[in-house]
Amino acid sequence: MTIKQWPKLGVRTKFNKHATTYLIELPELLEVVSNWDKEVRQVCGNDGYWFVPISPETGKIISGMQGVGEFRNSRASKDLKDWLERVNLPYHSPHKFRHGNAVYSLKRAKDIPALKAVSQNLMHSNISITDGVYGILNENDVKSKLLNLEKIIRSKRVGNC
Repeated sequence: MTIKQWPKLGVRTKFNKHATTYLIELPELLEVVSNWDKEVRQVCGNDGYWFVPISPETGKIISGMQGVGEFRNSRASKDLKDWLERVNLPYHSPHKFRHGNAVYSLKRAKDIPALKAVSQNLMHSNISITDGVYGILNENDVKSKLLNLEKIIRSKRVGNC
């Protein structure tokens, strides 16, 4: 349930940050991650890189990767696309997965400590960055929240009479 985004393990993060992030308890997500993890460990062992190259000819993991390559970013996106096609799932870029996870988590955060936990899990230095990038509500969310706010205001007026 943890992902070590540690530069000493070969992970390159924005601003060279070091963090351990946590997967949320979402069965559909965990099933995909678990299947990938099993496949990688079968081919590469427990010490293998999790973002391994996939053969364009066979669709299978290429074993024996010794280090992180120069074209790692584009390679990982291409391999993710190939793997998702192989398991009949629609392609979304790694950043879209991050964005979806962030929005899903923010919509379920009910207090400031929960918002801070989401922000830190995204490796942001403060909540305002998380809010500015991922906290933008769509029109339906704005309407729903404001209508709910009006209901709360009315119920307090009735209770005070």
